[in-house]
Amino acid sequence: MEKDIFTTIEKLQLAVSASYGAVIQYGDKVFVTDICWKGGFTAEIYEFIEFPEDTGLGNIECRLVPWAEAEETFKDNGHALKWCFEQIK
Repeated sequence: MEKDIFTTIEKLQLAVSASYGAVIQYGDKVFVTDICWKGGFTAEIYEFIEFPEDTGLGNIECRLVPWAEAEETFKDNGHALKWCFEQIK
């Protein structure tokens, strides 16, 4: 059985650390950063493939797909988010 490649803001919020994680919508993208067990912070970007105006769902329920993932880790969430912003310029 093939693994589902879709996720939602709601699922991402449940997956990140309550203390160190962040899930932030920016237009049609969603930035995700969290602490890494090896040290440092990860950064990922997801893209909406569904929208509330088309589905009647809330933003947190609309489907997302992976768009980019940093290969390196960062010293804090701020630098991880900076990487996310630089990717969508």
